[in-house]
Amino acid sequence: MGIDDVIDRMAVLAEELRRDGDRRLAFHNTYLRTTEAVARALRAGAFADPGWVDRWDVAFARLYLDALAADRRGDPVPEPWAVAFGAAAAQPGLPAVRHILLGMNAHINYDLPQALLAVISDAEFGDPEVRARREADHRRIDEVLAVRVGAEDAELQRLQSAATWQDRALQPLNRIATRRFLRESRAKVWANALELSRARAAGPDNYAGRLTELEKLCGRRVADLVRPGPVLLRLAAGGFGVRLNGDARPAGDARPAGDARPAGDARPDGGARLNGDAGPADGARLNGDAGPASGARLNGGARRPVAGGPARRPGAGRDSRARLQAFDPVKVGNLETSLWVTYYRRQWVRFLVSSLRVVHGTFGMSWTRTCHGAWLVLRANQLWAPNPGDPDGARRCMSRFYALLLLTHGRPANPARAARLEVDWWAAHREHQYETGSDTGPLVTALARLYAYVYGTHEEAVRPAAQHRARAMDISDRWVADGRDPGSPLIAEERAELVRCYSALLTAVNR
Repeated sequence: MGIDDVIDRMAVLAEELRRDGDRRLAFHNTYLRTTEAVARALRAGAFADPGWVDRWDVAFARLYLDALAADRRGDPVPEPWAVAFGAAAAQPGLPAVRHILLGMNAHINYDLPQALLAVISDAEFGDPEVRARREADHRRIDEVLAVRVGAEDAELQRLQSAATWQDRALQPLNRIATRRFLRESRAKVWANALELSRARAAGPDNYAGRLTELEKLCGRRVADLVRPGPVLLRLAAGGFGVRLNGDARPAGDARPAGDARPAGDARPDGGARLNGDAGPADGARLNGDAGPASGARLNGGARRPVAGGPARRPGAGRDSRARLQAFDPVKVGNLETSLWVTYYRRQWVRFLVSSLRVVHGTFGMSWTRTCHGAWLVLRANQLWAPNPGDPDGARRCMSRFYALLLLTHGRPANPARAARLEVDWWAAHREHQYETGSDTGPLVTALARLYAYVYGTHEEAVRPAAQHRARAMDISDRWVADGRDPGSPLIAEERAELVRCYSALLTAVNR
């Protein structure tokens, strides 16, 4: 069975549910359209391993289809589905969006980790290279889902033609929230799949116990969504996903024992960072280094997205330092590439939204500080972007940004110094950009100094990472000069150099 066979089966079931007046049709049709979108993405070559994604999607769909068939026969089903299906039967008057949320929650939180285990062996989970490829395709599904959010929201508006003016006013917020909840839950799904893999490797009894624990967690989360009241507020407070606790790590996982988060999942206290916000753990990305994306270069000579500085909680010790140095090079490289493209195309609103996600998701700041920090990041970019720009103004903004990190995490000790190091490499890049025939030596040195300060290591150790980053900038400069085409193959080259940069950086700071 392949994904096209799944679509055919779901289409037949949709007609049966429609004929029976079954309220589960709302979720079923949403899932059918999403599966069709994944199939189109497969045909378009959107995934690194399309054969694996096809098998994974089939395994995922089967779990829902088997539960639906069992419930229609009157047989028992797992607790999350029992709650979701029970609500469809007992409360048919619930809005369609509520039935969709119930189905999505049960399917993503409970079924998806099991589907991942069906197509990833424990040995593959323990192989960092294979796991990185699988996780990358897992994240690419988020891009497919994000595109579907607007269309699905429009479909809901059609189903609920009596929408109030409040519904229409909140529609943009609902779309943003939906994208956020999907990314958040899928990040936790990956972490839960790692936990289940560890349990499976320990034996059938261990696996059965952990799966039962996940079933109970998911059942409670779905039941919480059935209760009357504002669902979005409850989701904002408790999140869409659930998280298994764990203190073991798979073979090949370089994090200290006790830190059971997947590589690149770096939110404190076991939470899950949004996919788009992935980077070094516990607030440590300097666009490849340590912090939220802060600056960007336009064709006129401004710089590309770069990040703030290190962030360590007051009193943090070796565990915090280890989390700072445990990031996923693929995630960070993809994120930075997206930020560069967004900035160069002068999509300021998207850039600001990305900054909000990075600051909040990576550093765990309060929303008040997140909004303040993202605004400072944006203003620093805008002040530096013209040629000549305002380096003093950019340094002031970045110094205030680093001060927010100091208040939140206890580092960096000297916000003004961190800001100076950032703007120093901005200046080195601009000089290299406009001096024909100049080499990247001064730029690489400026970057290495920043890396060394952030990670507390020697400049020579991080110099290879700085060299790869400088090459990525040169490629980006060519892309900008060629017209900033979002379909240009130069973007893939740029991304590859950034991933190499972060791989070298990860090696250097974990020696």
